[in-house]
Amino acid sequence: MEAAAAAAERQDFLAYGQRLTSGEGGFFFFPIRHHSPACALHLARALAEIRPRAIVLEMPADFAPLLPLLSHPDIRLPIAIVSVADGEKTSDERLPVGYWPFSATSPEWAALRLAGEFGSAVILADRESGARLAAAREEKKGESGEDGEDEPRQDEPREDETGPALFTDEGQLAYSHYADGLVKRLGVRDFNEAWDRLFESRAAEKDWRGFFRDVGIHCALSRLATPAEEIAADDTLAREACMRAAMAKAEALPGDGPIAVITGGFHTPVMIDPPAERPEEAKLQPEARPGIQTKSYLIRYSHDHLDRINGYGAGMPSPRWYERLQQRIAEGHDDPFTEAATDVVLDLTQRLRRDRPNFTPPLPSLAATVGQAQALADLRGLQGPGRAEILDAARSCLMKGEDPRSGSPLMEALLAELTGEGIGEVPRGAGAPPLVEAVRRRARALGFRIEDGTERNRLLDIHRKPRHLAASRFLHVMTLLGTGFGRCLRGPDWAGGVATDVLFEEWTYRWSPAVESRLVALSIDGDTAERAADAVLARRVQALGEEGQAKNAHAAIRLLMIAAQAGLARSCGALIAAIGPAVATDPDFARVAVCLSMLDNLQRGRKALGFAGIPGPDELRLIAYRRAIDLLPDLETAKDEDVPRYVDALATLNEIAEAGAQAGEEEQPLDLDLLDEGVAALIDADLAPRAAGAVAAIGHMSGRLSAEALATRVIGPLQFSVGAPPARVEALAGLLAVQPALLKRTPALLERLDLVLAGFDEADFIEVLPSLRLAFTALAPDETDALAAVIAQAKGSDLDLAPRFAGGFTEAEMLANARLNASFAELMQADGLGSWLEEQAP
Repeated sequence: MEAAAAAAERQDFLAYGQRLTSGEGGFFFFPIRHHSPACALHLARALAEIRPRAIVLEMPADFAPLLPLLSHPDIRLPIAIVSVADGEKTSDERLPVGYWPFSATSPEWAALRLAGEFGSAVILADRESGARLAAAREEKKGESGEDGEDEPRQDEPREDETGPALFTDEGQLAYSHYADGLVKRLGVRDFNEAWDRLFESRAAEKDWRGFFRDVGIHCALSRLATPAEEIAADDTLAREACMRAAMAKAEALPGDGPIAVITGGFHTPVMIDPPAERPEEAKLQPEARPGIQTKSYLIRYSHDHLDRINGYGAGMPSPRWYERLQQRIAEGHDDPFTEAATDVVLDLTQRLRRDRPNFTPPLPSLAATVGQAQALADLRGLQGPGRAEILDAARSCLMKGEDPRSGSPLMEALLAELTGEGIGEVPRGAGAPPLVEAVRRRARALGFRIEDGTERNRLLDIHRKPRHLAASRFLHVMTLLGTGFGRCLRGPDWAGGVATDVLFEEWTYRWSPAVESRLVALSIDGDTAERAADAVLARRVQALGEEGQAKNAHAAIRLLMIAAQAGLARSCGALIAAIGPAVATDPDFARVAVCLSMLDNLQRGRKALGFAGIPGPDELRLIAYRRAIDLLPDLETAKDEDVPRYVDALATLNEIAEAGAQAGEEEQPLDLDLLDEGVAALIDADLAPRAAGAVAAIGHMSGRLSAEALATRVIGPLQFSVGAPPARVEALAGLLAVQPALLKRTPALLERLDLVLAGFDEADFIEVLPSLRLAFTALAPDETDALAAVIAQAKGSDLDLAPRFAGGFTEAEMLANARLNASFAELMQADGLGSWLEEQAP
């Protein structure tokens, strides 16, 4: 009985598959997988034979105005239609974006091209892109709510709500329970390998009916194995109702001939056999306005985005491999699979000779790779080697003594060859916003190569070459715009005051679809990068207040630094005006000191940052200095956990006050007496030991405390064992944090410390040694050497303190270290630890 039932079930599925291409009711149904060359080739054969009067195509209906552009002869694939949502409020910065990519292997692309050739009407059948973006946003909200994480404030954007959406997503097909079972049954590694064996291996066959019959049965089984609640959880049912409505619209068109219905295979079963009408479908209005208003454009796309973004959720991995295979089949080669595999191996050799000559394999190994790929295809019952066979053969024939689990430069090069590095081109006049064209022209004029998606390095001499400075400002503008075009590896850090005298910046840059879609989203803000950046800057200033950061001067000053490096100094009036009150009312002494340090760096770098002749930054520095002085009494009430950062803040304040006491060009001097008076009020206050040591050090420098009194306050706790061992060194740690040179310059202090340490027995010394070592880490290496020399001289020692290493790092070594640091940062990002690398606001 079970055997008979199974046989009957097989016959039912076979009959279903045959119905798809029988022309039943005037419809031919073509279930496809996005970016599948086998689907594209068989679809082209089918359409050429049946010559449909109309094509119902699964694409968002609002893309219809762009269809004429897709027939333009200047288009070079891959490209994409990008749909950008309008902001819900004027301060919206991150907007939902959706992509519909076209590759050379897209069945939809083949259908559109043939529709133009045959004169077939094209009806786009899916829900409008705005409705799909709204549905994707709601789905992400639901997923984040299920995680049990704390809900953000209502006015705070969720991190994932505006992530890019892929309208070609087919996760229901690739990750169904049926797909999992199929992978296990075939003994393959993943769904993509299973699909290749079942369908891509048949790309060169001529029987398009048999092909779509089997694809249809496969997709029907995937849908049957998917729980109904999963299908109903997103907008699948609403989309399918729109598709059936499009079929009815096509049927009503005048003329003779069949109608081709081309949809993702998961949807085909309910196209040919519509379910009973549900109440929710009866209420659906397919022509209703979408939940989010959108604008759509054609943009350039790239091979690696087809692979990395689409490859395992919608479409095929290794897009360049499938393009090669499709091209060889279209050319009519007797053995297109082997021809394409040979192309890959030869191109891999050229890549290795160019990029990694030490890894270039000998000719016998290359020939063996192709031969083994053919043998594997024969063993697996395939017409020729596919992607999996090429990879397996390369691991066997080209890897020598490498652990495949830890990665291989050769295999990385092979994967890059299979993926491809191409980037498409859209025709001029295709409706791209002026901002996109302006940025492209500017990038090319400044020497950036944007014709492909390859990541490149650029070294910029920003102080001596005006064109390099313009390129740097362009990169900083693109960073402010959030395009992801470039990443600075090294250069002046004006916010941190590090390497501000460095002459060069080193960047990596890369043009990608994400860059283009971000520019599309910002096109309403202006027709040049600078005008768009002005608008972004204004929104960021507004957002500081909306997000409750109106008093967070640190965030505002960082934004000012970014804008200045982008060459927007003269557009920062509103930002400068917002920083003054924020600093003047900030209640945190340590944060104000950090702000003072950043503003001091900005003032010192005013020429390089474009603030020369603009009084605003210097006035802000004075405001921050006076506010820090006003907050000095907070040292008296500081919590234990705040004392170290308050002492560091006092050290910063003291250093800036001493350096700023003499006015430079275009700046006002800092009144050092204000600091001296503020510190004088704290000399006899009840302070934490570290704070007391720091205050005593500054008090001695201002002449308010003698050397003997300073020694008593700082060394006394250590000499008389006041408190636990770590606490005995706290006052000395405070002095070293604020005035590390005092030990060297004050004989009474050094003699007192020497006397105390000499009087320790071994147990006492070992007890305080860890705290002493920690305290002396405040000294820079040159300060340590100078102090050691003074001690050696006092002891009559002939200790040789000459530097052990002659010279410094070469430029090549600095560049190598910068690249190593960037690679480490990428690994941290890949491991989900990117937040560890971000500077935390105090």
